[in-house]
Amino acid sequence: MKSTMQKHRQSLRHGKEDLNRLNQAIQRLTVETDGAKTQPCELEKIKDRLALRQERASGSAKGKLAWLEAALQKAKQDMARQLREYQELMVVKLGLDFEIATYRKLLEGEENSRLGRGFESGNVGLDSPPASQPGSASGPTHLLAPTAGSSALTTSSPSGGCALSGCPGCVEGLGCSGFQGC
Repeated sequence: MKSTMQKHRQSLRHGKEDLNRLNQAIQRLTVETDGAKTQPCELEKIKDRLALRQERASGSAKGKLAWLEAALQKAKQDMARQLREYQELMVVKLGLDFEIATYRKLLEGEENSRLGRGFESGNVGLDSPPASQPGSASGPTHLLAPTAGSSALTTSSPSGGCALSGCPGCVEGLGCSGFQGC
């Protein structure tokens, strides 16, 4: 009987140890299942945060894209406006170039005719302006014949000043105070 009791005590002890191991295993599995249960919630939170970030980034990118498209459209409009202005200026420039060439030919023709008559009659002096200087774009040049007692041609422009050099410092009959020295 003693031996049976010892056997029963031993088997009871083994049973308790087995029960303790099983309880520990149950506790470990409970902790793991609780962790597994909370893990999907945490993953959902992380997923929601990432979706929110992506939405913000997408909105920001869409905003930047819209801003860049607007800036591009404005730049295109500015370029078109500048092209129109450039074309208008080129038309004006060509018109002015044509007008300058016309006045230059008229001036050279008038100078040649006056100088030709002056050489024939001996009325051209040493202080006459050279015939090779260009005319002014400000208006036609009026060459006045020398007056009695003067041997120089007088030049004037409608805007005042010298029509040969374009210098505003020239005064009729008084010479040039400008850089051309006519």
